[in-house]
This record gives sequence, C-alpha cells and structure tokens, in this order.
Amino acid sequence: MAAATLAELVGRVDSLNSGTYVHTAVGETIVVSDPADPEYSLVAALDDGTFRLTETKPAQPTGPRRFDAGGIYNAAKRAGLRGHMPQRRQVKEQLVAFLQRNGWTKA
Repeated sequence: MAAATLAELVGRVDSLNSGTYVHTAVGETIVVSDPADPEYSLVAALDDGTFRLTETKPAQPTGPRRFDAGGIYNAAKRAGLRGHMPQRRQVKEQLVAFLQRNGWTKA
C-alpha cells in the first residue's frame, strides 16, 4: 500500500479528536496537546512518508523530595495520578497506529 500524501494525511487528523487530547495539523507536523496540561505536547514531524515523534513533558520539580505519611488522602492522590500516564501512552500509540495505517513509517 502506498503512503497517503501529506495533504491526505492532514485532512484525516481531525478524526483523531475523540478524547481529551487535541490533534492539530500544523504545516508538516501533527501536534497533540492536552488542554488540562499546557506544558505537555506530542509532535509528529512528517517527511516523505516517514515520521519522527518528539514529546515534551512538564518539568519535574527539583530539590529535595518530600515524603508524606500514608493514609486516605495519599491513596486518593496516587489513584488520581495512576490513570494519567497510561492515557498519554495510549494517545502516542494511537497516533503511531494512525500514521502506520496511512502507510507512513517511523524514521
């Protein structure tokens, strides 16, 4: 199967917008952003039937780590964080699958 042209691929990007993350075609890139976390982005740079992914994550806090005692609050806090990272992995996998379905390969 021949790779979809850049114009065809860009025209199909909106089909990825079904969840929390926003997929936007910008020139020769597809930008995935998280409105809830403006520091996060995933960019697929497109070039001649190949793509290269670049992910920008929020800065990690520096300095000494603070450990809180356990308890209900911390268990609830951990449960809230547990679902966020796998969702980002799924978004990345969805974008790669979309590109590969359209005949594009990872550079």
